[in-house]
Amino acid sequence: MLLLVSCREPYDPEINQEDLGILVVEGHIETGGKATMIQLSTTGSLNDQRSPFMAISNAVVTIESQSGATYPLPAIADGQYSATYTLPNDDLYRLNIEISDQGLYQSEWLTPLITPTIEDIGVKRKDENERADVELYVSTHGEEDTRFFTWQYEETWIFNPALLTFLKFDPELDSVVYRDLRTERIDRCWRTEVSNTINIASSAQYQDDYIYEKVIQTMPFGSEKFTQRYSILVHQTAIPKEAFTFYETLEKNTNDMGDIFSPLPSNLNTNIHFQGNGDYKAIGMVTAGASASKRVFFDRLDIGHWIVSNPFYAGCALNYDTVSVAEAPQIFSSGREIPVVIIEGAVGGVAGYRGGSRRCTDCTLRGSNTQPDFWEN
Repeated sequence: MLLLVSCREPYDPEINQEDLGILVVEGHIETGGKATMIQLSTTGSLNDQRSPFMAISNAVVTIESQSGATYPLPAIADGQYSATYTLPNDDLYRLNIEISDQGLYQSEWLTPLITPTIEDIGVKRKDENERADVELYVSTHGEEDTRFFTWQYEETWIFNPALLTFLKFDPELDSVVYRDLRTERIDRCWRTEVSNTINIASSAQYQDDYIYEKVIQTMPFGSEKFTQRYSILVHQTAIPKEAFTFYETLEKNTNDMGDIFSPLPSNLNTNIHFQGNGDYKAIGMVTAGASASKRVFFDRLDIGHWIVSNPFYAGCALNYDTVSVAEAPQIFSSGREIPVVIIEGAVGGVAGYRGGSRRCTDCTLRGSNTQPDFWEN
């Protein structure tokens, strides 16, 4: 039998050396009393298996106002610079980035935009199938000066491991005991993830400038995010048209990488420029203004039929053999195996335990067992 298979040839563009080591600037100058977050990195090879971007952690980053004030943004993590200021919206601002072995980069002067409020955040099934994915959407009204938007979000949800246990091995007592459920729970955790996709829209294409149920996140059927309770904090930011065009191009480049018509990073428009005499380049579209944020909660019952399935816990099951009380120190002291259930003796008392691997029992491997301050039950 002869099988003819047609497949797309991987696109391996020739990248000039001048396109490597370009400064990449991501961020928004917040004027509304929220934290300004700026991320700095440099471009690397698209073939780098680790990351095509490398963080810059030795820069001096400041916000400068046209009225003469300076606001430092100290480094808080690898390649991340942040601080919280309440900046006047009737001033202009620019970002200054000083890199020791290169020099000064500056953004163009930026006019702050005040973002309209988020009117609604909701969930809906992608179609009428009871096993359909869930879409999360936002709705908002644009205004004459704010018709272009971008959204980012932080998701937090409760989840459970495959095997639930309230037991632990206590090395001081050299035996299995019950956990302190105030501080030692490993059966319930909270996990948080931040968005890493581009979400943009323009209200200019809609009647009355109304962006209705713009989908910003899709959760596949069975996602653990709806194990019990889910929360999302959405940040909506009004941006100028040139920034919207920048993100449109970047989105196409991200989605279509491998297409010969996709622009390479250095071909993107930018409002960050090197101020020295060298040939250093920068990519970025820094914006400024007061963004709008809104947090909502959803329960599993809000979405209907849902069967949670997480590949991380594939194959998890109680170990078949019972561990006797005498054997417990030998089996459980390393922490690789956790006692899960008590096996009673024929005439009462404890005959032993059945356990499971830490991967299958300990939710703190993937999250925190401390309830977040913002959480509402």
